[in-house]
Amino acid sequence: MTPTLLLIEDDSALRKSLAQSFELEDIAVIAASSFVMAKSHIACDFEGVILSDIRMPGRDGFDVLSYARKIDPDLPVVLLTGEADVPMAVRAMAEGAYDFRQKPCPPEQLIEVINRAMEHRHLVLRSRNMERKLQAGDAAAANFPGTSSPVERLRAALRQAASLPVHIYLHGPAGAGKRLAAHTIHALAPDKQRFISLSLRDTGADALKALDLTSQPTDLSVKSLDVANSAQQTALLDLMEQFPDLRVIASSPHSLERLRDTGLRDDLFYALDMLQIEVPSLAQRRKDLAVIFEALVRQTVRSMNGDMPKIPESLYAQVIARDWPDNLPELRNFARSFALGLNVKTDANSCAELGLAEQMNAFEKLVLTDTLRRFGGKSAAVADALGLPRKTLYDKLAKHDLRAKDFRSPHS
Repeated sequence: MTPTLLLIEDDSALRKSLAQSFELEDIAVIAASSFVMAKSHIACDFEGVILSDIRMPGRDGFDVLSYARKIDPDLPVVLLTGEADVPMAVRAMAEGAYDFRQKPCPPEQLIEVINRAMEHRHLVLRSRNMERKLQAGDAAAANFPGTSSPVERLRAALRQAASLPVHIYLHGPAGAGKRLAAHTIHALAPDKQRFISLSLRDTGADALKALDLTSQPTDLSVKSLDVANSAQQTALLDLMEQFPDLRVIASSPHSLERLRDTGLRDDLFYALDMLQIEVPSLAQRRKDLAVIFEALVRQTVRSMNGDMPKIPESLYAQVIARDWPDNLPELRNFARSFALGLNVKTDANSCAELGLAEQMNAFEKLVLTDTLRRFGGKSAAVADALGLPRKTLYDKLAKHDLRAKDFRSPHS
């Protein structure tokens, strides 16, 4: 999202000074001198936060807070006051203010508070958007969330595949989500009434021949093609020719060309070669790791009719920093453990088995990813926050295979 601050301050000089400070940090500012002027901007889809003075003529900052919470209880409101009033601070926090600051507040402190509030707002709106997609039945968006280029290409390919009357071949590393991709294609296809999933490792040629596919249009998902089993390949081809309403969605970790080189029949190759789709690994979707983790946690709590827990920023940073060689099953297990309140294996625990150099590298990577996330991938802000020369920061990002652009909002 585009960071936007609704600034409500009746003092003209202070309002201009604050606006300049935030604009220098690439935060767009909507400046208003009163609650009445600001009211029209306060909406449930407002992509930002509110910073309001408390003492103003007419309706004050508590009126702003009360109105904002009626419109959207998750819209962060930070209140400013010129008086060191403890009861007022207690009241502000009790009534739902995100934070409370006394004027004059050092600009760097206020900017840090607003950045945290912006991140909170971003997560809230992202979560709502995911819920809307789930309710709208967009299986591609729900099953493969994120904004990285690989996942955007995957979603487009799955939607295209769902609408075409051709056999499909999915390939990608183990655990990347090939079976989920096959389910997604079926969910997006209005004319396919039945879905059958088989592992050809456990299904012989006779079992394939015995399948009854006459009653209704069917998507048949098959994995583990055995290039050494000629009878099995023949049986699969016979099914394709015998049932015109059958669509085969085959998958394996290898490209179709590699399978042909190792024994796949040419006629089966050409039957599946009409549409090949690569399902990317989590390593290729590093930009999406936080939202994938959040979606997996949401799936777990929804299955138990539970409430979505608050995910600590440190846990998001850990998810982004870690490698997930086993892809979705490994990350899903981690998400379920967190959602169920079990002790998840943290980087601190796993580091016990590493040497000092490895531990230092792991910690450095965690700090870098956390800071990149906090500042939305803005290299200058990250370098300043970490006290690093720009070139040193770039060298460290390259060392850990991190890219600042992967942490930026697509609309910023």
